[in-house]
Amino acid sequence: MFARLLFLFIFVPLADLLLLMVMSEFTGWKFSVGMVILSGIVGAWLAKLSYRGVVAKIRGKVGQGQMSADLLTDGAMIFFAAGLLLTPGFITDACGFSLLIPPCRKWYKARILNWAKRSFKFNVVEMPMGRSHEDPNTVDGEVLPQDTGADLQPDARVIDGKINDQ
Repeated sequence: MFARLLFLFIFVPLADLLLLMVMSEFTGWKFSVGMVILSGIVGAWLAKLSYRGVVAKIRGKVGQGQMSADLLTDGAMIFFAAGLLLTPGFITDACGFSLLIPPCRKWYKARILNWAKRSFKFNVVEMPMGRSHEDPNTVDGEVLPQDTGADLQPDARVIDGKINDQ
């Protein structure tokens, strides 16, 4: 794990810098810096458009009472792409632009899911219906929709009772 982090935080920026220096030898430093700035601006604009589209889809799903982990993952990947696109360099820009393309995102998600399945152990725990434990502070109750209060008496919202300390 340390080697991967070392690679990401040291060698990738150095490779980006080296590529920028090599490109500036052939095209001039003004053109190279201009390309980095232009790719950052265009990338940020595309990331903003992609993010708005995903947020609109998420809102639509939530409005229907559904939630899609796939859309949340897309939003996170677009957010990460924006960070890569704002980082100066051609390698990070290429990775960031690839994250904005939906088929590429799908490919990345499949790779990340396979890695997570290999690396982590997942357990599903099912809770029994009813009380899960005998806590004396637990009160069994029933929740009624708010519109049913009209059928009840005006003081129906008041709960009468007593506490038995045993």
